[in-house]
Parts: sequence; C-alpha cells; structure tokens
Amino acid sequence: MAKSDNIPVEEEMVSILGQCGPALTYALQSKFGCTAVLHGVNAASAGAGQSMKPEITFSTQLSKGLRVSVWRDDLTTHCGVDAVVNAANEHLSHVGGLAKALSDAGGPDIQRESDRYINAHGRLLTGYAIAASPGYLPCKKIIHVVGPSLPYKPQKDDVNIATPKLEKAVRNILEEMKKHNLKSVAIPAISSGLFNFPLPLCADVIVKTLKQYHDHNYSGAPLEVRLVNHDDLSVGEMKRACCEILGSTVSHSQPAAAWGLPPKASYSKVVSHGNGSTSMKVNNVSLNLKKGYIETQKTSGIVNTISSDLDLSYGAISKAILQKAGKGIQEEISKCYNYNKYGDVIETTGHKLSCRFVYHTICPNKKQAFEKILGDVISKCLSMAQKKTLSSISFPAIGTGMLGFNKQEVAQIMVDTAVKFAKKNNGTIMDIYYVIYPADTETYRAFEDKLKSLQGATQYSSSFNSASAQGEIPVKRSRSGFQPTTGYFDSRDPRESAQPYIELSSAFDETLREARHWYISVLYPPFKKDFTIRNNFIQHFGQHEFEKLLTFQTKFKVSIEVFFKDGCAGMNIHGASRDVIAAVFEVEAMCCKVQEDFAKEEERDIGLRTSTSSPRNPVSESSSDYRHSRLDFSGLEIVRVEKVENSALKQVFELKKKQLAVSTSQRMYQRLPAQYCGLLNRVGFQREFAPPDVQNYGEGIYFSGSVDGAKKQWKRLADEVYLYFVEAQVLTGKSTHGSPGLIVPPVIPSGNPITLYDSVKGGVDTCVIFNGHQALPEYLIICKNNHAMSSDKN
Repeated sequence: MAKSDNIPVEEEMVSILGQCGPALTYALQSKFGCTAVLHGVNAASAGAGQSMKPEITFSTQLSKGLRVSVWRDDLTTHCGVDAVVNAANEHLSHVGGLAKALSDAGGPDIQRESDRYINAHGRLLTGYAIAASPGYLPCKKIIHVVGPSLPYKPQKDDVNIATPKLEKAVRNILEEMKKHNLKSVAIPAISSGLFNFPLPLCADVIVKTLKQYHDHNYSGAPLEVRLVNHDDLSVGEMKRACCEILGSTVSHSQPAAAWGLPPKASYSKVVSHGNGSTSMKVNNVSLNLKKGYIETQKTSGIVNTISSDLDLSYGAISKAILQKAGKGIQEEISKCYNYNKYGDVIETTGHKLSCRFVYHTICPNKKQAFEKILGDVISKCLSMAQKKTLSSISFPAIGTGMLGFNKQEVAQIMVDTAVKFAKKNNGTIMDIYYVIYPADTETYRAFEDKLKSLQGATQYSSSFNSASAQGEIPVKRSRSGFQPTTGYFDSRDPRESAQPYIELSSAFDETLREARHWYISVLYPPFKKDFTIRNNFIQHFGQHEFEKLLTFQTKFKVSIEVFFKDGCAGMNIHGASRDVIAAVFEVEAMCCKVQEDFAKEEERDIGLRTSTSSPRNPVSESSSDYRHSRLDFSGLEIVRVEKVENSALKQVFELKKKQLAVSTSQRMYQRLPAQYCGLLNRVGFQREFAPPDVQNYGEGIYFSGSVDGAKKQWKRLADEVYLYFVEAQVLTGKSTHGSPGLIVPPVIPSGNPITLYDSVKGGVDTCVIFNGHQALPEYLIICKNNHAMSSDKN
C-alpha cells in the first residue's frame, strides 16, 4: 500500500517551486523513487494546454477609437487577434513557462526563427520587441518582447530603474504592430511573477503606457489591445488598473461569445475504452488510438511508408501491405516512378485490402529532414483524403520502427498536425486512427500521453530546466532533455487550502523519510548561502552540462564551483539563499538525468533494450533469507530486506567467473547512498556509486568482508536517515595488496606483462575490484540509523 507524507511550503518557497518544481519532482523520483505533487503551487506553464473558456472582465473604447479589454484566457489558444505577445528572454530561448507553452503550441518553427534572429543580430535587449512567424498559433504574428528583470523583493530604486524599461517594452510592442500592419494584440503581464516586477505596478505601467500612446501617438486607425492572463490575480490587477486609469463602459465578466468571436476548437474528453484503444474529438474530427496491424484496417484510407524507389517489399509496413493487397498494388505504384522525392505522397487504390485508397508516403531516414517533412506528409494525406471525401483514415506510427525516431516527437507531430487540420476544416467530418503495433507499448504510451495532453490530463511534464513565464534559461532547446512524468503540479487555487504543500508518496516509509530529509536539508537552516552537492556522476558531465551550469549561474545569480577531491566529485553553490535553493534543485535534476543516461548506456552494453531488473520487493521476515541477514546484522535494527533479481547481471557475472577461471566467490558487503539503490538493481556495482571515505587501495569498487567493516569504510554516509547495505557475491580471483592511485589491478610479476591481478586487498577485510561485473548484488538490507533519526526529529 502506498505511503504518503505532506510537507508544508512556506510563502517564499512558492515562487521558487513555481519555477523549479519540475526539477524538484524529477530529482525526488530519480533519487528516492518518490512521486511528488505540488499543491497550491502554480507553475507559469501549468495551465498551458488545458481547456479554458475565454472570459472578458473589462472593456472600453477610448476617444480616438483605441479599444482596450481585460481577458481571462489561455494565451496559447487565444483567438481573434492578429498577434500574441511572448515574454521572452534576451536569447529568445523558449525553454520554459509561457514562452515554452507558446513555442510548443506553435510548433518548432517558432524556436528555429528565433535562433536565426539571434545568430544574425545577437541578443534582443531589454525593452525591445520583434514580430515573428506564429507557427500553428491562431494569429498572424507572435511578438517576442524582453521585459525587465528585478531581484527578489526589489528595492524602490530597482523598481524605478526597471519601470522605464517596461514602458519601452509596451511601446515597442505597439510599434511592431504598426510596422506589420497588425490591428489587434494580446499582451500578458510582462515581467511580473518570477521576474519580480510588482504585479500592481506592472498593471499600472502597462495601462498608463497604452493611454499615453493613445493620447500622443495614436492615429485613429483600428487598434485593439487585449490584456490576457490565465490567473485570477493578474486578471484582477489588470481590471483594477484599467478601471482607475481608463474608466470603462463594460467592467463585468462576460463570455467571449458576447464579442462575436469564433468559438475555439471543441475538444472532447479523452476516453480510454479498456480494449487497447483511446479516443477524443476535436470539432468534427475524431482522433483514435488503437493497437493493431495497419494492413488489416477497414477505414476508407490507410497510410503506408515507402522508400523513394517505391519498392513495397522493403520495410515491415510496406511488406505487410504488399502481401495482403497483392502484386497489383506494386504494379500500380511503379507507374508513378518519376524522380520521387522525400515528402511526396502517392495515392493508389486498396486492391485486396479492406480500404478504398492507400497513401504511400516517402519519408527520409535522416532525423533533421524527417522532423521537417513528417508534418507536411501527414497534412498532405489528410488533404487528399478530404478531397476524396473519405470518412476515415488510418496512420501507422511513421518512423518509430526501423528508422528509430523519437516516439514522443513522432506522436507530437502526427497529433498536432491532425488537430491543426481539424481546426482549419471545422465542417469536415473524419475519423483519424493511429494504429500501433500491438507489442510496441512505448509508442502507444507516447501517443496516449499526447492525446491526454490536449486536455491537460497528463501529469506535468517538461524539461527539468523549465522556468517561469519570463524566466527561461538562455540556452538553445534540447530535444534530448528528460520529461518527468512522475511529479506534477496541482494548480488549484491556493485559497482552497490553508497552505501550499508538497505531497510525497512511495511504497515504503523509509524512502519517504529519506526524500523529506533531503528536501529539508536543502532548505534549512534558513538564510544559508552555501550548499554542497556530492555526486560522482559529475565526472560524466560533458560540454552540454557545463554550459548549463554557466546558464544556472547567470539565471540564479549564484557561483558554482566543481571539485574533484579524494576520488569524489561534487560542487559548491554559493549565493543568496533562495537563489541557492533554486540552483540546487536544477543541478540535482541535471545530475539525475546524467545518471539515467549512464544507466541506459550500461544496459545497452550488456545487450538490454529494456531493464531486466525486478521491482523492489521485500523478503518475508519468516523466510530463511531474512533470518540469515539478521545473524550478520546483529546490533542493527533491520527495517527491510530486498532480494536483488536481475537476470542480465547474473548472466554477465557467470561469464566473468568463467573468464577469470574461478569457481567460488566471496560474500562481501558495501554501503550505498540511498539515491543509488534503484540504479544498483538495474546495472549492478559502479565506481561512481560508493567510493569510500579514503581510497587507500586504488580507485575501484570497494567491498568489506563484514558489516562492521562496511560501516567503518563509509562513515561519510552517517547523515542519511537509514543505512543501506548490499550483500554481494564477489569474484576476487588472484589478488594482491593495493595502493593509492591504482585504476586497474597491478601486473602479475614474472608473467605476461599484460596479465593483471583480478583484484586488490588491504586492511583487515577490504577488497577492491575494478570491473563491476565481478560482483553480483544479492540482497539490499536497510537498517535504521538511530543517530540520524533522532536528529531528524529535532
């Protein structure tokens, strides 16, 4: 049965978690296996993708004709304006918050065009704005504007310096509209929230600047400005400022329909039918996800992927279609050979298939070209089906098979293109099916998550460096970033609960306590200006990670110093308390991402496509395994014993035994930090997991022949809430005395100069191996650390 624990969130932490919540929830899941839900904490982008009915709370028309209104709506789907404004950073890197939400909704062209601008012109300075292509957003332009950023709890002088910059930003938005002949715009509360410009003053500055523009610069041409935000606080302040500064003709809430706006796309709820199928509806187009075989579908049309030589015998899908349709389909498509290029779609009849038409798509096998062409191919298929008045069409998951393209990206492109088609062709009635090979559960899940995300039904998912609406990290977007699906925001109005809080849940009490202990250690004591992270996977950082550390330093105004000492890696973070906390969450999440990448690479090295480890299951206290452990751990209070079961690790261990020509192994012990227990279950022992306090016998993987020896060997872990011991079978083979600095065993004297010892030893019962496959973890024994627990209660 799942356990849970609620941690109250202090007022000052709410804004930090709104910015770094995804990083925190990912780190808690990765380090401790705990799911975290943030209650009463609004992420800047948490509302993105959720269905919100537009509501007008204020409207007025000034004397020269300028119309100003206040709206409660989702800016990513706001309709009826020529332009929407994005609160961007100087690097136009749309990686978090509102910027990411707009970029995701508009598609990859928004970021691509921004990158081109930065490459050509350099950064966009504070107060300046540029108009750009909106991608799939329902408007003509997106206007990127850089508002001022203030320190936390800014002083009066800070606000006085920033105010003219915000005024300039609003004026430049209006100038961009004039330059591009745009007649209406939706503007959010620029620079408020995590950019720390006081919201009431932000509203006053924006509205006063609009009035000054009207009084001194406005020509009388048709112009409408909508102040659009999705949260009640911002909407309320904008309405107040408008009433005080502009006066009003309408200052009460009314639905968007009162303005004669076209309705937004109608989304039905996502329905899971329980038989391996999921569906939802966008306007009159239904999107259906099912498991099956594309060649057996009975829809009016089906889609095939084909090579540019139009050979249907190549590729799993084409081959299956050829076998069922008969040779006639190959003869028909061969007549179309005419220097076909990537992105072309060729229509044939269905022949012996149960469909009327087959749409053969020619997709490239290179990732960069594939991403660009896939959306066009899907759009062409839908348009061709529409012209034939087909009532239904089936798509396979194009590119996820032998080509091996990212399943989440394919799902996003294929579904987003269908949604765009449904919005554009509101009168078209069509059933679109995504048919996933039955055994491909990962692809099915990717499409299912994408469909649910249209309703905001998936758990909060973003790159761990997601930031606030204006607080994006100034680096280029990375499609390889992780997407945590284990932690999410509950963005209910905080007024519904007494205080925001973090809800932790896990299968085991000790993981909850370990997670809580770590979280509290980051926050307290209050006002501390330094924090040290110890994680040996820092040694695996590449250029990408070190570039991110530089951006974290700039973003959070902290200093980060990486160190390598006594065989251990870590980093010291120094700065103002709240900035240090935010940086710690982001850096810890990045370390966890590097660990996960390492684990996946290790699994691939031993021939695994997916993990073969079993879930962490306790051993019964009545079993002989448990009784055996109690004998060795006398004097310690055992909380739980888990049997480590991983068939792949056992197989490589047996192979190593044969390679070393040894018939027996030694039962030995190692202590682990809590955060590596899950990884041990997947990839076995690694040097990075648990280097001892002092590496006197070499830089390998240390074991002790006794539990007491293991306790002494890893004294540094004494501050954890629990003690984690691993009992293992270790192949010591031919061994000799070790010495500091060894990275491999010494050469065996008077023998072949390339023949090495199998291990080294030292002290009373210490053994060091240099290849993790020489040790097989058998049991994880978790004991109470009474000293840490007593201090944890204080």
